[in-house]
Amino acid sequence: MAYAAVTSLMRTIHQSMELTGCDLQPFYEKLESLRTILENSCNITGDHEELTILEVEIVEVAYTTEDMVDSESRNVFLAQNLEERSRAMWEIFFVLEQALECIDSTVKQWMAASDSMKDLKPQTSSLVSLPEHDVEQPENIMVGRENEFEMMLDQLARGGRELEVVSIVGMGGIGKTTLATKLYSDPYIMSRFDIRAKATVSQEYCVRNVILGLLSSISNEPDDQLADRLQKNLKGRRYLVVIDDIWTTEAWDDIKQCFPDCNNGSRILLTTRNVEVAEYASSGKPPHHMRLMNFDESWNLLHKRSLKKKVLILLNLKILGNKLTLKCGGLPLAITVIAGLLSKISKTLDEWQNVAENVSSVVSTDLEAKCMRVLALSYHHLPSHLKPCFLYFAIFAEDEQIYVSELVELWAVEGFLNEEEGKSIEEVAETCINELVDRSLISIHNLSFDGEIERCGMHDVTRELCLKEARNMNFVNVIRGKSDQNSCAQSMQCSFKSRSRISIYKEEELAWCHNSEAHSIIMLRLFKCVTLELSFKLVRVLDLGLTICPIFPSGVLSLIHLRYLCLCFYPCVLQYLRSKEAVPSSIIDIPLSISSLCYLQTFKLYSPFTCKVGYPFILPSEILTMPQLRTLCIGWNYLRSHEPTENRLVLKSLQCLNQLNPRYCTESFFRLFPNLKKLEVFGVREDFRNHKDLYDFRYLYQLEKLAFGFYHPYDACFLKNTAPSGYTPQDPLRFQTETLHKETDFGGTAPPTDVPTLLLPPPDAFPQNLKSLTFRGEFSLAWRDLSIVGKLPKLEVLKLSGNAFKGKEWEVVEEGFPHLKFLSLDDVYIQYWRASSDHFPYLERLFLKDCYSLDSIPRDFADITTLALIDISKCQQSVGNSAKQIQQDIQDNYGSSIEVHTRELL
Repeated sequence: MAYAAVTSLMRTIHQSMELTGCDLQPFYEKLESLRTILENSCNITGDHEELTILEVEIVEVAYTTEDMVDSESRNVFLAQNLEERSRAMWEIFFVLEQALECIDSTVKQWMAASDSMKDLKPQTSSLVSLPEHDVEQPENIMVGRENEFEMMLDQLARGGRELEVVSIVGMGGIGKTTLATKLYSDPYIMSRFDIRAKATVSQEYCVRNVILGLLSSISNEPDDQLADRLQKNLKGRRYLVVIDDIWTTEAWDDIKQCFPDCNNGSRILLTTRNVEVAEYASSGKPPHHMRLMNFDESWNLLHKRSLKKKVLILLNLKILGNKLTLKCGGLPLAITVIAGLLSKISKTLDEWQNVAENVSSVVSTDLEAKCMRVLALSYHHLPSHLKPCFLYFAIFAEDEQIYVSELVELWAVEGFLNEEEGKSIEEVAETCINELVDRSLISIHNLSFDGEIERCGMHDVTRELCLKEARNMNFVNVIRGKSDQNSCAQSMQCSFKSRSRISIYKEEELAWCHNSEAHSIIMLRLFKCVTLELSFKLVRVLDLGLTICPIFPSGVLSLIHLRYLCLCFYPCVLQYLRSKEAVPSSIIDIPLSISSLCYLQTFKLYSPFTCKVGYPFILPSEILTMPQLRTLCIGWNYLRSHEPTENRLVLKSLQCLNQLNPRYCTESFFRLFPNLKKLEVFGVREDFRNHKDLYDFRYLYQLEKLAFGFYHPYDACFLKNTAPSGYTPQDPLRFQTETLHKETDFGGTAPPTDVPTLLLPPPDAFPQNLKSLTFRGEFSLAWRDLSIVGKLPKLEVLKLSGNAFKGKEWEVVEEGFPHLKFLSLDDVYIQYWRASSDHFPYLERLFLKDCYSLDSIPRDFADITTLALIDISKCQQSVGNSAKQIQQDIQDNYGSSIEVHTRELL
């Protein structure tokens, strides 16, 4: 991971320049040139001890230099006089000069070693020497997928007379070659086309060999003018050419000129793992994405590949079949490997049950020999900037659905992402996620309501490759909490001395990180209250969001290298519940010295989800002097002093501010965050009502997402007045504890019946670049207030939930929402919705959930020509019926179709 380590050092140098004002640009540019050399020399695969040793040297120098630059830059930032500042600045220059000299020398050795190995590459590249089709399914058995086969057959046999390119895309081992081969050999296809030819391109292809492969399918005669000869063989005849396992757009450009368009219905069928290649080559039609097999298809494939009927009689298929097939996750390649093992053992019940019980280890060990060769092609073909992104998935648990928003936050601070001109680091991270999806290395689990990727994941078999490579590169070490703790702990002690990333599954395993030099530590399970000893002084990413801390863990204040800090803090306030004694702020204070973490980019502070008593965090105003902050998520909170003072900085880096108390939504406060893109205003009813003036967001010029969240715990201790009589910023604040809900005769809670909690400002007081607006909670706003929202010039997303608006009828008036694309109503008490297509002319996706009283969707929505999806859950049956009617009207009137999803209708 030399490339990633050098990139991380470059990021650290850039942060040092921002923090200190030192001119370190020459060092940055020199590293950039060395990184380019590494990028161009990192395509050699296989085990090469010499390159590995050199890579380890580069990684160690880069990480050690990062730590030293961090320390000295912090000394510059905190220097009390000019002498201290100058001494620390010269130390930074000295450290970087020494490091660059060492890295430069090592890179030269790397280049020499790489050049000497180029001629040996075909013999040493064991992982990439086996094409996918040689392992995928040797007998080309295709089970299920009848609909896919018929659809692809129709695409090849129907259509116009012009030459068309049809693409099949999917992860390694999913059955692309098998489907293409079955299509190629189908009797109808054979009769339809005058001539057929096929060739495999693979990752390391030779144009001559590809053309020879195609020629061998149609002619046994050699010819020096290969491309010309191929064209002559195809010209004037209706042909089908299968190009299997193509990896790059360049490869397609090299061979596509060989295929003449004779205007006779000829077809080219491509298989690839890369969506970009598929879309680049296809003739305007979207590529076909191969899906994983379902359980029945998986079991049938296993049966055909290995089982005998007499054995089936003996086995409990429900139990054994689940164990064997579900673990394979619907991937034909993994099923075939298991079947190959089963076919070699005797068909006794005991042995088969043993395989079923140990199927995980069977898959992993046999994949080492076969499946890994196929899947490793995808990894080794990745560009250098994507390899650390792929390996990072080793941190997460098996079958975990990973929230993309959290992944982006982690990648943004890890240091291995390249900075790109005109893009934020978060946008770079999102691009990398999409690239991995396009390369079929990760999969989309579900989209958010506005069509963005919300959660993603990795197939179990691909994850085995990811874990293997991450361990080999010392990029991620996963502590699995095995029963043999002595041997496990012994192996981990070795890994903890290196700067890898560590993911932890059990709370006792955190103790094994004592004195660790880990780069990142991430807890992956919900743990009980613990007091943490944080002795890992070099850590940069610390995620303890699932570890409940009864007191603020003061140990984090000594972790000066931190870029990312996530904590779950639950102070002991129960003794003050319904007591006349006020809660002293010292219990819920966040220490003032949190501001000394000058590199902190993401700070997330949570309360436990199960907490019934609401309490605020008391934040020091000095938190607004942390210059590197990009994301601040701080729970329900109060600041000790929020009005700007001389020591306040304009936080130009701050992009996301979650759960800002409404008391601080002032013009002077917002001027501190000129580049803020996401803001959530969050508090209890009293906080909103104590904001005397209308909200004014107009100075948040870059703001794109704004949310109002209403906190409504059963009991809460809250600040009655912003500045109590005689109060000074140094005095301890005192909080009153009250029951915020009024109990009904039935033991429940009554909804509020008083005036609106939130008063909306006029349209010109909203940020004019706002694209997304959310109201979540019992604000008791009137539906007519939404006419203000409709005037926002760029609003595309509107989410209403938790009875934010009050009234049985929503009659959309005036010009409506002329730019809105996505609308979500969740737990909204509304019976009648009066609107026309003119009010939502560009609506694309409509989500309705828990709208129990709503009678129907406006019928006129059938005239919204952009409408593509209506998703309904837990609403009346009449709402589902109205959606189906709209779907039918669109089909009848416009000849187009929309998706309608309905679930749990009443």
